[in-house]
Amino acid sequence: MMRSPRNRTGFTLLELLVVIAILTLLIGILMPSMHRAKLQARDTQCRIRLRAIHIAHMVYLHDNKRFAELNNDEDDGTWQYNYLIYDGRDFDSNFGPLLNDTVSLDSVEQLFCPRQTDPYHTLATPENPWPVVPLLDTRSAYARRYHLTGRSLSQMKRNPALFSDVFHLPKVVKSAHGDGVNVAYLDGHVQFVRAKKLLTDNDLAHPFAVEDNPVIEDIWDELNRARK
Repeated sequence: MMRSPRNRTGFTLLELLVVIAILTLLIGILMPSMHRAKLQARDTQCRIRLRAIHIAHMVYLHDNKRFAELNNDEDDGTWQYNYLIYDGRDFDSNFGPLLNDTVSLDSVEQLFCPRQTDPYHTLATPENPWPVVPLLDTRSAYARRYHLTGRSLSQMKRNPALFSDVFHLPKVVKSAHGDGVNVAYLDGHVQFVRAKKLLTDNDLAHPFAVEDNPVIEDIWDELNRARK
C-alpha cells in the first residue's frame, strides 16, 4: 500500500528568505515616502499655526487698537529679539500679550513650528523653559516684523509681511524648513518663501549683532517682494 505524501504546513527556509527580502524592499520603498508625508504634514501644521498667530493679532488689535511693544526700543529697531514670548520679567512685549489676555491665542503650542529643532526655539527645553522661569527668556519659533509697535491696522500700507518662521540666524532656518520660511501677510494668507542665500548664507552671525542689523531689514523686504 502506497503512502500519500505528507502535507506541508510551513515555509521552507528559501521561501522565508524570499518573503523577508520582499518585505525589506517594500519598507525601503515606502519609508522615504512616509518620511516626506510626515514632513509635509508638519509643513501644513506650521502654516496653520502661523495663520493662527495672524488671527490672534487681529483679535488683539480689535480689543487694543495698537500692536504691542516688540522690545524696549521705542521704535522697535531692526532687532532680532522679535521672537520673544517672555522676556525674563513679564509678558508685556511681542507675543506675550497674546497669551496673557487668555483670549487672543488658545495655547502656547501655537507659537512653535513643528519642524523647528533648535532648542532655543522649541517648546519646553532647558534652553527655552516653559512654564517660564524668572530672569530667563522664553522664545517662540516665529518672528514678528519690526516697526509695528503702537501702529493700528489703518496705518498699514499695501500688504506687508507681518509674521514668519524665525530667521535671526541662518542655523534656525536650516533647523526648520531648510531653505526658506513660511510667511503670513497682512491680508492673512500664508505662503512659503525660498530665499536661500539671503536666509541661510548671510552675515547675521559674523559678528552677531542683536539690534539694528541691516540684514534683518533686507530679509523683510525680500519677504515683501515674494508676496503672491
